[in-house]
Amino acid sequence: MESQLVGKRITIPGQFTGAVTVEDATLVEDTVLLRVRTQQGELRDAFISVDEVSEILSNQTHPSSASVDANQFFLFIESARIKLAFAYDPHFAVSLSGVRPLPHQLEAVYERILPQVRLRFLLADDPGAGKTIMAGLLLKELKLRGAIERVLILAPAPSHCNGRMSLRASFLKRLKLLTQLWQKGS
Repeated sequence: MESQLVGKRITIPGQFTGAVTVEDATLVEDTVLLRVRTQQGELRDAFISVDEVSEILSNQTHPSSASVDANQFFLFIESARIKLAFAYDPHFAVSLSGVRPLPHQLEAVYERILPQVRLRFLLADDPGAGKTIMAGLLLKELKLRGAIERVLILAPAPSHCNGRMSLRASFLKRLKLLTQLWQKGS
């Protein structure tokens, strides 16, 4: 009889405030020792009588199911999909950013930079070679993977305006420009 409880979600009013999942059940004379998992994920022990077991089994003839708001469930699934998407889509940042990178930019970011153990690079190339797109893809990919929190980008003064707008529009929503005036405190 006690083996029928294993795997079920039950309520034990005198011992737990919410429903618990029965992990194991052992009969000791006229008492059943239950190993249960709480809603917080903790494993706990509970003791109930054989009469309480039969009462629980008679009250739960159909599997208990809690109703879940469809919109919240969709958001939960969508967040899990986005969290794991980089593992299945090798160019996840490209699909989210809306830019069309050139082959050498994809090679630089996804085949040369990202596979490295230590991600510390100086990204330098000829003018117009797409350094901003490469940097944006790299930053977006690392941000999606949870590998970075803050980044320092150093660029020459003439390229601040153009590069800043391009990075902000395609890759980064929060971008702060530090200038000489800001550093001096004026």
